Amino acid sequence: MVYFSTLAKATAPSRQLHYWPCELLHAFTLELAECGICVNEAMMLGDAVYAHQTLSQASALQDSTIDHLVLNMLDYF
Repeated sequence: MVYFSTLAKATAPSRQLHYWPCELLHAFTLELAECGICVNEAMMLGDAVYAHQTLSQASALQDSTIDHLVLNMLDYF
């Protein structure tokens, strides 16, 4: 019990964070795959640095469809 309450306090962010909807992440992954860029979905969900780098790489492609997906995904950070 003590471990859980300590963990809950330590990880409680001031701003609520949540995962991207699966369909949004899948659409993003497929769009980047069409451009020859592999995206690790597990790392997108579990590694904020990887996710930000991947979103930045995607933005650099200057593709309107990908840009729209990136903007929608940024709402979840």
